[in-house]
Amino acid sequence: MSSRGIFILAITWIVMSPFWFWAENIALGIIWLCGGVIELFIALVRRSKEKKNK
Repeated sequence: MSSRGIFILAITWIVMSPFWFWAENIALGIIWLCGGVIELFIALVRRSKEKKNK
């Protein structure tokens, strides 16, 4: 998956995580939030590598 696709996925996970907190499923909300942050970090690392290779 490209860095742009991973970035979009990360933003989706981060934006959707409050829904799980609202639905009183705190564990799933934390998992979605952590997953989004990890995906965002991966996307930023890949993007910087892509820019270095150009």
